[in-house]
Amino acid sequence: MLRFLRRCSTNVNEYIGVAPIGDDILKQDMDSASVSAQNHQDGVVTLVLTADNHLGYSGFGQHPRKREERLQLLRHAFQQASDFAIAQGVDFFIQAGDLFDTTNPDERDRSFVASRLAQLKQAGVRTFALGGVCDTPVPGISLPGEIPPAPQLSYARLGALHYFSPVLEDKTQQIEPVIVDVRGTQVGICGLGVLTGQEGDPLADVRVQLDIERAAIPILILHAPVEGVSAGSSLLDMRAQVARQSISDQSLFRFILAGYHHGHHRARIGSTDLIVAGATQYVDFSTPDQEPGFVFLGLAADGVRWCNHIRVDALSMQRVVFDADELWPGHGSIAPTEMILERLRPLCQPDGMIQLRLEGKISRSAYHQLDLNQIRHYGEEHCFALAIDDSALLLQSDQDVTSSGADERYSIREELRVLADEWITATPDEDKKQSLRYTKDAILSALDDIKSIL
Repeated sequence: MLRFLRRCSTNVNEYIGVAPIGDDILKQDMDSASVSAQNHQDGVVTLVLTADNHLGYSGFGQHPRKREERLQLLRHAFQQASDFAIAQGVDFFIQAGDLFDTTNPDERDRSFVASRLAQLKQAGVRTFALGGVCDTPVPGISLPGEIPPAPQLSYARLGALHYFSPVLEDKTQQIEPVIVDVRGTQVGICGLGVLTGQEGDPLADVRVQLDIERAAIPILILHAPVEGVSAGSSLLDMRAQVARQSISDQSLFRFILAGYHHGHHRARIGSTDLIVAGATQYVDFSTPDQEPGFVFLGLAADGVRWCNHIRVDALSMQRVVFDADELWPGHGSIAPTEMILERLRPLCQPDGMIQLRLEGKISRSAYHQLDLNQIRHYGEEHCFALAIDDSALLLQSDQDVTSSGADERYSIREELRVLADEWITATPDEDKKQSLRYTKDAILSALDDIKSIL
């Protein structure tokens, strides 16, 4: 584990004048000062953008050693982002939601973040943080008067960061920008996000105080699903998505710096630059082709001067796909379970995560020939985490069925969703409908978490 944590990223040399990430990052005062001078050009604002750090996430098995390694990796990745910001002497350190994986993080994670924020402030780096889906208490789920404050508020009260609540209490309110002068350039920063159970495009009717108009560099920190960034399947992805048209139609924000999606993404939509930070560690299997990291940015009134995704030390991720035709009918004397294990054996590593995806059409009797528990147990013993995704399997009856209408998608999640929607539709009381929606979201979210760690 120690060897793994000391292994440093290599892609920081892809651009000139950036100090390396490593154990001695804070010792290179002269080099960092030189780099800082290069970065601090007139009219250019520099920042580190990070999001979805999910400190405290304890998924991927219940083994105490793996849980502890996981927690260390999450903290180490966040430290790499903050160390980089200090070494480069950036103007801002921006955290775009889900700093924590819970609304009630433990004392170790709270103290760790406090120490990192203190070092950022001591280095003259201003920090802005937006509440995320995971670390913002949700009104309506907790009893009135019992909603605890967001964990980031304690840091804000101490002056370590500026905290943006993800949503407005009243939709008629205006978002209040923070205006900062950076070497004569006015920068305006706002925050906006979504919460569990929310519906509607959060950007469609946003109202911002006119102070933002005097900013040469207007920035929106966003934590919400964005159309076209990824094919999310959660209810929040579908019901509270920011439409690309909403981004194109708005004229207030030249830059949208976003969290929520766990893969790094950059796009130009209308006259707006959208930059998604991506997660700093794998916390699910949604982005096997993306490496965790953070973003180093240079912004000016006329656009993005540079945008570099910096990799952090992370577990490896692989996706292995089996089509049903490979497994059934059987090839020779090799059983389907053994065929899968043969493919997995050379890929399993102690610091590796593997998603096994099964696709295609099979009969129910053929499906039951698979010993998925044996595969799971092998994964638990030989790699850090193994997830089995069988949602793309189409089950057929054991008779010779040729009609595609007889195919049945094997998805417990979909069956639960359909049943819950039927109950909600049949309920006349609006308060009960809302309670059922919250319950459905919580159950489906828990099911997604279970599928991601099995």
